[in-house]
Amino acid sequence: MAPDPRGSVSTPDDVPSLLSEFPAVSEAQWRATVEDGGTPVSRLASPTIEGPTLQALHTAEGGAPGLRPPPRAPGWRIALEVSETDGLEHDASRGLESAWLELPPAVRAGGAAASDEAIDARSVAALAPPAALFVDAGVAAPVVFERLHGLRGDQRSSDAVLCDPLATLASVGGLGVSLPDAYARLHAVTERAAELRPDWRTVLADAVPAHDAGASAEQEIAFAIAAGLEHLQRLAALGRAPADVVPHVLLRMAVGGDLLVEVAKLRALRRLWSRVRAHAGASEGPPTPLWVRTSWRASTRRDPWVNLLRGTVGGLSAVLGGAAHVAVQPFTEALGVPAPDARRWAINTQHVLRGEAHLGLVDDPAAGAWAFEALTDALARGAWGIVQGWLGHGGLAAGLRSGVVQAEIAERAAARSTALATGHASSTGTNLFPHLDEVAPAVPAAPPRDAAGTEAWPVRVLGLPRRRSAEPFETLRDRSDAEAARGARPVAALVAVGPPARARPQLDFARNVVAVGGFSPLELPAGAERPDGVGLVVVCAPAEALAEHGPAEVRRHVAAGVPRVLVAGRPTDALRDAGAHDFVHRGRDVLALLTALQADLFGSAPAPAPAPAPAPAPAPKADA
Repeated sequence: MAPDPRGSVSTPDDVPSLLSEFPAVSEAQWRATVEDGGTPVSRLASPTIEGPTLQALHTAEGGAPGLRPPPRAPGWRIALEVSETDGLEHDASRGLESAWLELPPAVRAGGAAASDEAIDARSVAALAPPAALFVDAGVAAPVVFERLHGLRGDQRSSDAVLCDPLATLASVGGLGVSLPDAYARLHAVTERAAELRPDWRTVLADAVPAHDAGASAEQEIAFAIAAGLEHLQRLAALGRAPADVVPHVLLRMAVGGDLLVEVAKLRALRRLWSRVRAHAGASEGPPTPLWVRTSWRASTRRDPWVNLLRGTVGGLSAVLGGAAHVAVQPFTEALGVPAPDARRWAINTQHVLRGEAHLGLVDDPAAGAWAFEALTDALARGAWGIVQGWLGHGGLAAGLRSGVVQAEIAERAAARSTALATGHASSTGTNLFPHLDEVAPAVPAAPPRDAAGTEAWPVRVLGLPRRRSAEPFETLRDRSDAEAARGARPVAALVAVGPPARARPQLDFARNVVAVGGFSPLELPAGAERPDGVGLVVVCAPAEALAEHGPAEVRRHVAAGVPRVLVAGRPTDALRDAGAHDFVHRGRDVLALLTALQADLFGSAPAPAPAPAPAPAPAPKADA
């Protein structure tokens, strides 16, 4: 077998290519065919919020990709993230292999003591080895380590008691101890683990807070790499060499619904971290494990059943990207505490990926696919540029204290919000195909995640907000449901002008838009009388029909006293002069439009969650 120049294995020379039966097509021929219609190939490139621009075609002519991520043992562990240990016995019986327990924010930040009840002995015992428990303990890690070691230290379980002072600082907005003290505790628990359980992980480089705040893929990678670098530097200053820290490191990421970007993001992270390890003198040994969870940011309260599909794509991305532990979260996570059935379906999703799709049999399935390779390379380079910028400000901790990191992430989050509001990005059940009459599963409310009393903490920064992209749209639906509870759901009349068949694209578009705002759509022919109680009319027709008949139809509804008359189409002077109140079309900020409509028709309404904006961080105290 011919050796591959990047370290893997190619097919035998005497095995014909799968494409050998088809005539070869050069890139020049492909470009000529594409451009035959008058559209240059460059028009097919797609800029992304994540950083790189996606090209229509990636080939070897674009240059060889960088080094692949380090090889690893194929396969992954089926995981789940929980806020309490109750239910782990049920999950373990369904095939759970790793559980992530996040302690309350105040405990992780050092503002409250960790109680023995945080890790229930009975529930932990149900997670029998080789199943592992990963505890995100924050600066409480030394205390939690002793507790968990007392319960499971003599068992063959590869557990972890993890601390990432910087991720905790960013997500909670402060620390109850100074940053040097936080790293002293991380050093202490790492020393203790090295003495008692060398296989237990303690050092966490966690990019999930950046993801939840709306960061781009490049920024997420940069956050994890910058955190890992600072951990190695600060622990080295306390006497533990980087090569001795690396075996205790765990990386953590979240993945959304863009398969191409998410797979490349994980591959780029693993590639960059392998370079960090090499510079730390720790290139030997097994690769650093990567924990990946499906995105909280991308999940929805409305039509939560779609979250099952989001979880499947996220799980697939995590496996293809090289995760060692994959947590496909329950589809009702955004609603509250998931029920046992939701947890079971989350676990079963991975059983299907493993047992039926056989995804665990290949180390790096994306290797050799030029689209994945090119995007991996672009993300790695972009992320490293961000890391260098933050290092220029003194590192991740300094960047968080000054607000530089938060401002950069907020800029990408604002772009993400705008894309969803204008339809350039879509979320099924939120701004696309909303289901007004859905019956959501009933679940208990989740415990609050905010830490109280942070004003007196010695270290305070502007915390990274944890928000889901769908929240502003869910606010619209909540207001519509409140109106329905008081009598009837608001109705929007969709009036076709000209031949109805020709207006069908505009009718379907308007139907989706008004439903996004919680209005029940009602189609009417031109000239029909408006039913009582209908306060919104949308005139729908193709451009030529609107130009001929639209102004008259708009004037008719305005004269009849319809509170709001919209046109599904581009604005024209004739339609404006006829009295059209607004226009809805592709690229329009429908979130702003629908929010204004609800305020006009329902009375004063709560504003949608504002787009993130850069803001200065509070000045840290001297010992930060």
